Amino acid sequence: MIDLLAMIVLAEVLGLFCLPLTFSVFRHLPDRGWAFSKGLAIALLTFCAWFPLMVVRALPYTQMLLIVEVLVLAICSIPGLLKMRGEVGRFVETQWPYVVASEVVFIGMVLGLGWIRGYGPDIRSYEMFMDGGFLASIMRSEHLPPSDMWYSGSSINYYYYGHFTVATLAKLLGQVPAVAFNTGFCLLFGVCAANLFGVASNIVAWSKGLRARRDAALVADGGEQSEQVYPLSQTILYGGASVASGLVLGNLAAFVQWWFDSHAGRVYDWFSPSRVIGKTINEFPAFSYLLDDFHAHVLTYSFTFMAIGLAFSLLLAPAGKGLDLFGQGIARIATIGVTALVVGSLFVMNGWDYPTYMGLVIVCIAWQQWRVYEHRWRWLLLLDIFAAAGTLVALSFLLFLPFYMGFISPSQGIGIVSPGQRSPLWDEVLIFGLQAFVFLSLLICGYYRLIGARLRVAREARAEGVVAADWNPAWIVLGAVVVLGIIVAIITPEWRTFLISLALTALAIYLAFKVSDDLGHMFALWLGALALLLIAGCEVVFLRDVFADSYPRMNSVFKFYFQSWGLLALASGTGLFYIRETLAYWSKHVRQPAWLKSSAQGVWYLGLVVLVVMAMAYPLVAPYARYVQSKPLTGALYLQHTLNLDGMEYLKTSSPGDKGDYEAIHWLNAHVSGTPVIVEALGDDYSKFARVSALTGLPTLMGWVGHEYQWRVNWLRNPVNAEDFQQRQTDIKTIYTSSDNAQVQSLLKHYQVTYLYVGEMEREAYAPSDLQRFSSFMDIAYQADGVTIYKVR
Repeated sequence: MIDLLAMIVLAEVLGLFCLPLTFSVFRHLPDRGWAFSKGLAIALLTFCAWFPLMVVRALPYTQMLLIVEVLVLAICSIPGLLKMRGEVGRFVETQWPYVVASEVVFIGMVLGLGWIRGYGPDIRSYEMFMDGGFLASIMRSEHLPPSDMWYSGSSINYYYYGHFTVATLAKLLGQVPAVAFNTGFCLLFGVCAANLFGVASNIVAWSKGLRARRDAALVADGGEQSEQVYPLSQTILYGGASVASGLVLGNLAAFVQWWFDSHAGRVYDWFSPSRVIGKTINEFPAFSYLLDDFHAHVLTYSFTFMAIGLAFSLLLAPAGKGLDLFGQGIARIATIGVTALVVGSLFVMNGWDYPTYMGLVIVCIAWQQWRVYEHRWRWLLLLDIFAAAGTLVALSFLLFLPFYMGFISPSQGIGIVSPGQRSPLWDEVLIFGLQAFVFLSLLICGYYRLIGARLRVAREARAEGVVAADWNPAWIVLGAVVVLGIIVAIITPEWRTFLISLALTALAIYLAFKVSDDLGHMFALWLGALALLLIAGCEVVFLRDVFADSYPRMNSVFKFYFQSWGLLALASGTGLFYIRETLAYWSKHVRQPAWLKSSAQGVWYLGLVVLVVMAMAYPLVAPYARYVQSKPLTGALYLQHTLNLDGMEYLKTSSPGDKGDYEAIHWLNAHVSGTPVIVEALGDDYSKFARVSALTGLPTLMGWVGHEYQWRVNWLRNPVNAEDFQQRQTDIKTIYTSSDNAQVQSLLKHYQVTYLYVGEMEREAYAPSDLQRFSSFMDIAYQADGVTIYKVR
C-alpha cells in the first residue's frame, strides 16, 4: 500500500506545481479549477513526456528523463506560484470547506478502491493480460512508439495514451508494471472523482452566485466573475451526489439481480448487470472499476470530466470575441493550449470520446459568442465562432499528430440498426432508472416554472386591463410533439427508446434556451440532453467493427452508454439543486392545499430514496461477490486481504506451474532490458496463454490472435500483412514441434528472436514434442521450477 500512497503524494505535488496554470485556464469557474489541478498536472506531464519522445525517437524513455521534465515544470511554475500566492491563499482561506471536501473526495476514493482491490489485485482473467501487457510493454520500451507485446516488430495499434499516462507516473516513481496496474488505476479513479466533483460543484456554485448577485444587486448580470465570492461550501452535497451517481452507485438491474440471487440462495452475480441489453455491453463505472477494467474507455473517463469543466469555463467567459474568448497574452495561449491538449488527448486515449466532448466545447463556444454579440445575428459572429472552434479543433489534432501518423483505425464505417436490434425501453430503465428519474423530474420542474411564470404574467396583465395569452403556442406544439411521440412509441415498441429519448432531448434543449440567463442550469440541461441524444443515436446507427455481423451494436452501446452514464450523473446530481429550488418555490408561492403540496413532495422524495437504495445494492454487495473465495475442503466462503497491490503475487500460490512462471517472469523483468523478442506458446484468447509477454512487456511473435485481429483489421487488408499474420501462427507451432533444428533456427533468425520460453503452457500446447532439444543449439539462460528459458546463440 506504500506504492499507492506514493502515487497520491506525487499527484498532490504535481497539482501544487500546476495551480498557477489551473487558476489561469479555469479562471471563469467559481473554484478557479482547484478540483482539476491534479488531473491537469497529470495530463500536462504525460504530454510533455510523450510528444518529444514521439517526435525525436532517439530520446530514451527513462526515469531520469521524466525527473528532468518534472524539475523543468516545477521551475517554470515557481514564478506563477510566487505571483499568485496571495490569490491562492485567499481562495483557500475563504473556501477551505470546499478545498477540504475536494481533497477528501480525491484521497478517499483512491484509498477506497485501493483497499477493495487489495482483496484480489491479480492480473488475470477477463482482458487483464491485454491491458497489463500494454502497460508493461510501454514501460519496457526504450523509445516510442511502444512495441506491441503480442506482435513483435510492430508498435501498438490501439488507443494506448491512457496506459502511457499510468506508465509515466509509475516509471517516475520506480514502480514495476504489476504494481502500477493497480496503483495507477486507483489513482485515476480518485482523479475522476475529483474532476466530477469539481464540475458539479462549479455548476451549482455559479447558479447560487447568480441568485446572490440578483438578490443583493452586487453587480449586473454578466459582470466579472471575480467580483463574486461563490458559496462553494454549499455545493458539496451536489458534488457528492454527482460522484455517487457517476462512480459508486449501480444500475437498477443490479438490484433485480441481487433480489433473485438472494432468494435463490446463490452468490450474487455481480457481472450480469453489465449485460442487460441483448448482444451488447452496458458497463457502468461502478462495475468497471470493481472489475479493474484497465481499458481505454475507463482510463479516459477521468479526463472527460475535465474536458466538461473546460467547456463550462468557456461558456462562462463574460467577454471576448473570436480568439479573445480565450483571453489575452499568456492567458490566451495557456487556455487554447490546455483545452486542445485535454480534449485532443481523449481521442488517443479512447477515440469514441473525442466527438462527444469536442462537440460540447464547440456548443459552449458558440453560445458564449452569441451572448457576447448580445443575441444578434451577424456574419462576423459566425466567423468568430469558426475562428475559436476551428483553432481548437486544429490544434487538438496537431498536438497528437505523431499518434495519427502511425495509427490505423479499426473502424469500418457506419451501420444502420435494424428494428429487431433496438433496445427495449424496460432495459433502458434498468440501466439508467435513477438518473432518468432525477433528470425527468428536472425537466418537469423546468416546464412547470415556465408555465407558472407565463400564467402569473397573464394574470397581472389582466388585472391591469391588458389582454394577454395564458399559453405560449410553442408549448402547445412541443406538448403535441411529445404526446405524438408517446403514442407512436406505444404503437411501435421497437421505436420506444428512440422516440422517448429524442423527445426528452428536444424538451431539455428547449428548456435550456428558456433558462439561458442561468448558465449553470442551462449547462446541466445540455449535459442531460447530450446523454439522451447518445442513447437515441445508438437506436439508429452503430459504428461497424469486427463484431458487426454477430454483435453489431455491442461496442457502440458499450462506449456511448458509458459516456451517457457520466453525463446523466452530472445532470442529475446538479439537477437536485434546481429541483429542490422549484419544490421550495412551489411550497411558498403556489395557492394549493398544504397537505397536497407536502404529499406530492413526500412522494417524490420517497421515490428518490427508493431508487437510491436500489442503486446501492451494487456497491454494498458486489465487492464481496467479486473477491469471495471458497475453501477447497469445506466450501466455506471467506475474504482474504493480500495487504499489497502486486498483480503478479498470486502466481506464487496458484499452482506449481504458476509458481515456476512467477520466478521466471520475475527473472526476465530483473535481468532483461529493452525489447528483445521472446517466443512462447500460442493459445486461445482470455486464457493463460501469452502470460509471459503480458507480464514482462517483451514482444512475442503472436499473442491473443482475436484481439490482434480486432486492433489490426484494416491493416490486415494489405495482403502482405495478412499473409504475415497467418504465417506467424503456423511458425510458432513449427518452432516448438519441428525436429529440424535448422528450420527452427531459420525461423528464430527471421523473427529476430532472442529468447524462447518453455513452461507448463508450452508443454501442454505442444505435447508430446521434445521441448528439451533446444539446448543442443541454444544456451540455457534460466532454468528452475519446471521453466527453461533458452537464449539464441
